[in-house]
Amino acid sequence: MSMRVLGLDPGTATFGWGVVETGGARPAHVAHGALRTAATLTLGARLSILRDGVTALIDEHRPDRIAIERIFSQSNVQSAVAIGAVRGVALLIAADHKIEVVEATPSEMKRAIAGEGRATKAAVTKAITKLLALQTAPTPDDAADALALALWGAGARKLEHRSGSSRLDRSASAAVAAESGYDRAVRAALRAGRS
Repeated sequence: MSMRVLGLDPGTATFGWGVVETGGARPAHVAHGALRTAATLTLGARLSILRDGVTALIDEHRPDRIAIERIFSQSNVQSAVAIGAVRGVALLIAADHKIEVVEATPSEMKRAIAGEGRATKAAVTKAITKLLALQTAPTPDDAADALALALWGAGARKLEHRSGSSRLDRSASAAVAAESGYDRAVRAALRAGRS
């Protein structure tokens, strides 16, 4: 059964997005990009632009699931509040469209996609470029992260059913995540790309 996943990497200045589809021999790249807002705008105006942009993405790509980055820690409180507001808008849009949402911290996504929770952005970009058989690395970094989140989200349903949780939290089900056939396939593809 195929599944289309929209990955979202929320930010007020640059909001990355990426769409992948599963169901074939390997996940397929559909599209990616970034929504941008000007720093001169108020937070409310930026949220309005991002709301319209995310709604348009959903209308165009019709995802079955949304995978969004969860704030894990943020030393800059002002930035954390703004990102929290952007996430809230995205979560509200998903609820309005009755789309399932899964959330991953950056380290959870990096561990699943690049094999290491502290992987660099370059390592994540390299991994998704290979996994999606892209001719060139996706840009900007926010879009690459969003594609990585979409790939992570594409493998989350099996883990959810096996762990019995209604809300997937890989850190709470590390043993299940380590046994995932999806994760094994990702790692095998990465190893094959290195040789």
